[in-house]
This record gives sequence, C-alpha cells and structure tokens, in this order.
Amino acid sequence: MMSVAGGCFYVAYRVKQKAHEFSQQMSSDATPYAGKRDPCLLSSAEVGAILRQPVESRESRGTSACEYRYGRGANQRLDIEFTWKGGAMAMKFAHAAMQHISGMDTFTAVPGIGDEAYLSPGGSGFMMRKGDVMVNIDLRAAGISADAAEKIAAKIADRL
Repeated sequence: MMSVAGGCFYVAYRVKQKAHEFSQQMSSDATPYAGKRDPCLLSSAEVGAILRQPVESRESRGTSACEYRYGRGANQRLDIEFTWKGGAMAMKFAHAAMQHISGMDTFTAVPGIGDEAYLSPGGSGFMMRKGDVMVNIDLRAAGISADAAEKIAAKIADRL
C-alpha cells in the first residue's frame, strides 16, 4: 500500500515538474511594445512597390489587422495581422502546436527580420516577431510570394 501511495506522489511530482518546464518554455521576456498600435504601418505606395502592383486601398480593421486591396480592380486582398501583446508567447505556442501535431518543427527560419521570422509549413504564411509583437501574413489568401512577405515584414520590423 505504501508503494502505491509513493508511486502516486512520484507521478504527481513528475506531472508538476513537466508543467513547470512547459510554462518556462512558453514564458517570454520579450520587450513589450509601447508605441501606437496602428496595423497599417506601411503606406499603400510601399506595399504596392513590393508587390509590383498598385494598391488601391488600405484599411485598418481595429488595431489588430490592416487590409490592402491590390490588383486589377482591387480584386486581391493582403491582410497583415498583429498580436501587439503576447506575440512572443503566441509564436512559441504555434511552434509547440505544430511540433506536437507533426512530431517535428515544420517552420523554416528566415534570419535577419525582427527578433525571429518564419515561413509557415508549405509556404502558407509568414510570421515575424519583434519584441512582444507578432505579425502574421497569410500567403495563400493574398496570393503573394514568400519573398514579398519577407520584404513587407522587414519594413514593419524596422518600424516597431
């Protein structure tokens, strides 16, 4: 009976230890963002120059996203989403979730942009973090290249 009770305490201890390790991995010491929370940091002209197409409109959706309409008749849309607080945690969580699902890290690191930047699995998106701000660009919906997303993310990182 004593060994069963001891075994239960040991299992509880190991679970607590693993939970603590996970919370340490997920915690962040990233610098909080203190600037204006404007998701349309780039002008229509800047985004148009990167896309090599005119941007017809630029509209913020609250403080969390900016929508750029481009292409013939402004029929294409580029959404840039911001996580202004907790971005470092969100980035770590995305990695941990993909690693848990696939059994490996499937993000491709892109050095030199912000504090960290990644191309999502299958080239489906681009994520960049600077300090505690995470920026996400959905490449499939926008129909833009990873190269264009890198240039846009680099310009945003320079302004954060």
